[in-house]
Amino acid sequence: MKKLIAFSVIVCMGIALLAACSGSQTPENPDDVYRVIVKDEMGAGVKGVIVQLCSDQMCIMSETDDNGIAVFKGQPEGTYTVHVLSVPEGYAEDPAVYAVPEKYGDISITLRRQ
Repeated sequence: MKKLIAFSVIVCMGIALLAACSGSQTPENPDDVYRVIVKDEMGAGVKGVIVQLCSDQMCIMSETDDNGIAVFKGQPEGTYTVHVLSVPEGYAEDPAVYAVPEKYGDISITLRRQ
């Protein structure tokens, strides 16, 4: 009887472990993001640019990293625009409104040096 109980406990633990390791633990798909890539006229990434991703109902801000990339995660695919809110010293303001692809992907912006 003790062997049957021990075997049952081991089987139950194995099933619980398999369930915990299935779908819910899958890492986030890295392609499910919108990336705004900001470069200068020479092709170098521009750090410290504040950009916003906007829908008809809301806007979300982000700042570009050392590579000139701002990432927007967790937004459903849809119709968005990107606006440059602030540029680092030495760069011209960019009043353009950039259309965003309806599927996740990259938006490229080139800033002009002053």
